[in-house]
This record gives sequence, C-alpha cells and structure tokens, in this order.
Amino acid sequence: MGQLSLLNQFLEESMQEYGLEGAARMNLKLAIEEAVVNIISYAYPGKKEENITVSLEHGINRLTVVITDAGIAFDPTDKKKDPDLSLPLEERPIGGLGTFLLRQLMTDVSYTRSGNKNILTMIKETD
Repeated sequence: MGQLSLLNQFLEESMQEYGLEGAARMNLKLAIEEAVVNIISYAYPGKKEENITVSLEHGINRLTVVITDAGIAFDPTDKKKDPDLSLPLEERPIGGLGTFLLRQLMTDVSYTRSGNKNILTMIKETD
C-alpha cells in the first residue's frame, strides 16, 4: 500500500500528458486505484513486496490500461460476483462493490490468466 503514492503520481503525470481532465480523469484514477488496491489486498496473502505492473496506452479517444500481477487468479469481470444493490445497506455482504465499480466506470473490462499471471485490461473511451 505504501507504493500507492507512486501510482498516483504516475497516473497524474500520464493523464496530464494525455490531456484528460475533470470527471474522465477522476473516474479513470478511481478505477485503476481500485483494481490495484484489490490486487494488493487479496492477490498475495501473507506476502509483501510483490510486483504489479500498470501500463497505459493513449490512442485517439481511448485509454487502455493493462494491470498485470502474479497473484492468486481472480476474474473481476465475473458478473456472478456483482453485489445485490437492491438489498438495504446493512444487509449487503462486505465486498464486491469495487469490481462492480470498475465495470461501471470503464467502457470495457476484460481478464485473462496467462501462465501464472493475471492480466486485467480496462478500456475507457474518452472525448
């Protein structure tokens, strides 16, 4: 978790370079940070100092984010994990909102497992 400030700095610099502002910038940062925090929190139980790679590619009206880790396999695109938002807040189980949020904020979210690596690709169409 101590490296999140480096991630935030990288995202700020990249998004400034790409000219992303306002809600688009905030939503992208939120989605990326949520994905990385989930990996830090759950992918490496009992381990510290494991690598997570975040890469950004900006194209015409599109930002592609690829997050790679070698932790426990987890598919955040699995809709079976969606929270039941119709339940009252006090009756909802803990967890599941972060991955749901990713899918709401991004245009497309896909997951693959290659060898021992989780590869999460998130695409956001931009203006």
